[in-house]
Amino acid sequence: MYRLISKDQADKILNMLISELREAENALSGKIEWKPLPEKKESKVYAVDGSQGKARLSGTIIYTVASFAFGNGKSARLVYTNAMIYNHGISDQIIRLQMETLENKLGALVGTEEHMILMDGTLTGSLTRPPVYPESVRGITTVMETLGDKMLEDLIKDFIDRLDYHYYDLSRRLKEKRELYSGVILADDVIGDYSEFYKAMEGKEVVNYDGALKKLRDALRTNMPQDEIIKIAERLEEYTEPKTLTLEDAKNTIHVVLGYLEYLYSLEKLLQKELIYIAKSFYNRKITSKFGISAVDVPFLDAYLLKVYGEELPGYYVIYDPEKTEEKKRIAHRLPRVLRKYFPTVQEFIEKGVPSAYIRTMKGGVIYLLQSNRTIDDELIGKLLWHESSGYIRPLQRAHEGVKIEQRMFKAELEALMNYLKRKNKELRVFIKYGRSPLE
Repeated sequence: MYRLISKDQADKILNMLISELREAENALSGKIEWKPLPEKKESKVYAVDGSQGKARLSGTIIYTVASFAFGNGKSARLVYTNAMIYNHGISDQIIRLQMETLENKLGALVGTEEHMILMDGTLTGSLTRPPVYPESVRGITTVMETLGDKMLEDLIKDFIDRLDYHYYDLSRRLKEKRELYSGVILADDVIGDYSEFYKAMEGKEVVNYDGALKKLRDALRTNMPQDEIIKIAERLEEYTEPKTLTLEDAKNTIHVVLGYLEYLYSLEKLLQKELIYIAKSFYNRKITSKFGISAVDVPFLDAYLLKVYGEELPGYYVIYDPEKTEEKKRIAHRLPRVLRKYFPTVQEFIEKGVPSAYIRTMKGGVIYLLQSNRTIDDELIGKLLWHESSGYIRPLQRAHEGVKIEQRMFKAELEALMNYLKRKNKELRVFIKYGRSPLE
């Protein structure tokens, strides 16, 4: 029997961690205002979470995305199942984007004005969507280059009008039935209605910057001298290549744009609610970067609290409040200029940054990253603590449990679907008989 970790390797890890601890302790002179937790204040909430299940078959992905809301009122669920021909680079990201779109939609639609909406993750993460698509389907940039500003504006306005009615319809249907399994992702349903746009793009030439961007990224990662990087930047045209859009390329591009617009619309609507995002896993260096040390924030905070208070004290610390500083911590992502007027609240938080804090709700408990679209103070913390028990925010736990797409259920549904397809047309088995695994 061999060992994966030798004593020398274990000692090396031990010494590394001790070194980081000493480094953190030496920087503890920096003042951190760890505030005591306020009294709990009665409040109403809905917690929303999402999940996905997918199976990769021979050239095909069959997937399900879902969101579930649990709180002070009837639970609600949105579920979407679809199949797509696998396209390396965008398929997985489209699935992720659709899952988050369903989370945002449900958060925007459930409850009343007095309900806070609790979300798993971070608002900064939501503001940096979409994921990076390959240059072959760069989305809005490609549409602008090939169709021009006016046609792009026409597309945006038309699709937003459809989204307005889509949300009205979803709201009406959710009141009648709390679980919806159809008509919950608009972009996929209406892509065929935008054929005039992607047919007009067919045959147009765009520049593919994949090679140029890779060359520049590689140079930046190697700590190359600035003058060398400038030389590479001046020669980037050598690494670009023109691409003539096929009809499929054009259709994929319009599809990506519609999916992105639907996501931004869902986030814009969600930001009208009082939101609290809670992240359990993160590796932020918001505090430690100020002190020039390599440790991440959470072990630093733990070390600080142990040294100052002698215990892992409950409380909270506001990392960033845009209302109390002139130095705005803008989000790295930028909305394309043409979209900013359509999503003003999204643009506002990108420009000013997101109110953020660390919080521990019980002695010795986990430190969470908390973000909100409201000022983080005793009022907001008190309303959140109304739903805390033993260090956990219970509605978020229940939402997470409720949204899980059961693996056995998904597998059974998948097998039933494949049997149905093969029964209807035996030739289709070439698309569905092979898979990397039954489930991923």
